[in-house]
Amino acid sequence: MLNGAGILDTAPIRYLGSNFSDGVVIDGDMQCVRGFDNAGYIMGTSSSLFNQAFLQINGSSGLINGVLTSILANIGEDNDDIANYPNPFFGVNNQTSRVATTDQLTLVDGGEDLQNIPLHPLIQPERHVDVIFAIDSSADTTADNGGANWPNGTALVATYARTFLDISNGTSFPAVPDQQTFVNLGLNNRPTFFGCDSSNTTHMTPLVVYLPNAPYVYHSNVSTYDLSYNDTERNYIIENGYNVATLGNGTLDSEWPTCVGCAILSRSLERTGTTVPDVCNQCFQRYCWDGTVNSTTNTTYEPPYKLAKGDVLGFSSSGFKAAAPTLALAVSAVATVLMIM
Repeated sequence: MLNGAGILDTAPIRYLGSNFSDGVVIDGDMQCVRGFDNAGYIMGTSSSLFNQAFLQINGSSGLINGVLTSILANIGEDNDDIANYPNPFFGVNNQTSRVATTDQLTLVDGGEDLQNIPLHPLIQPERHVDVIFAIDSSADTTADNGGANWPNGTALVATYARTFLDISNGTSFPAVPDQQTFVNLGLNNRPTFFGCDSSNTTHMTPLVVYLPNAPYVYHSNVSTYDLSYNDTERNYIIENGYNVATLGNGTLDSEWPTCVGCAILSRSLERTGTTVPDVCNQCFQRYCWDGTVNSTTNTTYEPPYKLAKGDVLGFSSSGFKAAAPTLALAVSAVATVLMIM
């Protein structure tokens, strides 16, 4: 579903690339094109940041600017820094759509409008989503305030702010604080649930389980423009992600798998009027944002390790070891979410 440009319609992803007009294949061109839903192409589209790289280059000076400009100039001029898709919404909703008269969609990384987590498609009321696991590996913080390339909640703030615009088409998102509050309260450094009290919104929203990147066993705050990693760096980054998802395999909270289950069930418990179990109430007290705001400017942010530095578990010289029980529970939880969605 695409409503970011006033389209308010859907298109069959399987047939992206076909020559549509007003939702049907144009007369005289009755061949349906397939292949644009290739996972590699879609992943490449969603991480297409070359146009942003060019903007950064244009803002620099000296020898590097000249060398890179001479190499990459033709890419930008030929529009090879963006992904072109035949527009499946050509002629659709002409009164509201801003792309109804263009035959090509030019797509780039969705994070360029600060929504680095693709939350908007999941908060459409028609989808009836109960819970969203928002994994944030954004590089929001800068070296100016101590630690570069850590998240500070910008992705959630951007999606929340978007719901107040006309273009949001009535979608709702749980209230979230400003970025400085995320940092000051440590919400960008540990799991946090947003939207626990659905009575605070006009329409019931999904409960958002926010999982920000943080240094559990490794500084995985690599730059967006780092394009190459050796095997050791890869292993450390993946292992750190494992610890983000499992809270150090339960080391930091042995009840974390239970709390994940409570988050998944929260909306259904509310819909059915079921009494919330005591253990879930305890989880919500620990992980739900309580509405506290602290927007005081903090000039430094350098998060410490949550576990022993470099304590990489689950890897051996031959590769991965078997997943621990907690990870299996986490995978099961995500699978449940996908079934709900």
